[in-house]
Amino acid sequence: MNPRILLFSLVFLAKPELRSQTMDMVVFSDDGVPFTLIIDGDRKNQEPASRVVATGLRTETPVIMVDFVDANIPDLRKNWYSELGKEYTIMITTNKKGERVLRPSGEASLGTAQVDAPDPSRFVADQEEPGSNPAPIGTNAVQTTSVVVEESTAQDPTSERIDVKLDMVVPGMDVNMNIQVEEPASVRSTTTTTTTTTTTTATSRVKPAPVQTLAVQPVEPEVEAYSMPGYTGKIGCPWPMSDQEFGDAKASIGSQSFEDSRMTVAKQIIKDRCLTADQVKGLMEQFTFEETRLDLAKFAYDRTYDQSNYFKVNQAFTFDSSVEELDEYLRGR
Repeated sequence: MNPRILLFSLVFLAKPELRSQTMDMVVFSDDGVPFTLIIDGDRKNQEPASRVVATGLRTETPVIMVDFVDANIPDLRKNWYSELGKEYTIMITTNKKGERVLRPSGEASLGTAQVDAPDPSRFVADQEEPGSNPAPIGTNAVQTTSVVVEESTAQDPTSERIDVKLDMVVPGMDVNMNIQVEEPASVRSTTTTTTTTTTTTATSRVKPAPVQTLAVQPVEPEVEAYSMPGYTGKIGCPWPMSDQEFGDAKASIGSQSFEDSRMTVAKQIIKDRCLTADQVKGLMEQFTFEETRLDLAKFAYDRTYDQSNYFKVNQAFTFDSSVEELDEYLRGR
């Protein structure tokens, strides 16, 4: 065997976490509208539902598609970014413009979700009322009959005499029988004893213990937010686009032939998404005219995660007047 292949196989077997990392997703609609969840082209539920659980996802950048049963609701398609080894809760909600969007609602490590069980010590059994005895509701009689046979033989030189005594005791009837028989052979005595045992079982009416109902407080889902390493400034939105999603956005804008068409596509992409200051600068560089870049910088500010880093977009301007106008616009907000 090739030594390199052998070494790789040993490392792969020694590190099961390298081949077993997955993540789960729980997607639900806040208004109960049923839908079909499709992740990377794989349909996760056969019948439409308002809550779908997808397990065993192995990619950090899945493409999520939501196909609503209501034909009047446009389908959703979003490139997602999530770390493996966790369970993510994603809510389908409606933004201020009346459009349905996907928003992160919770995050937890796989295998750490717990379900609280009732504490048995909190249940109290009913106390019996003083002087009260449970009333029997039924009696079952079991009759057992056993037969004991005793046999003895006595030898006589002239003849044999057989004494048979039969005593039977049956409920409602007594039978006693004695038989004597002489034979020229041996004497054989057989005694049969019948024993009848009656077992009575009484069943008491027991009042069942009441079932205690525990009040369950609804748990409000926590909205997880992205954390940029080393950044402590002002935050404008919770979760910026992934690198793959940003690359797709640039490609869509760059495919347009005219400046106005590129601006229309850019605003369509930005209005329901979150960007970093560097991503805003990258989108501005897709445009030729200074005025268009300035317009895009103003539009994207409210949808920027690290707003305190917004000075970085100034590098996309050619004229100082554009920098001054953007600064005046931001100070006036």
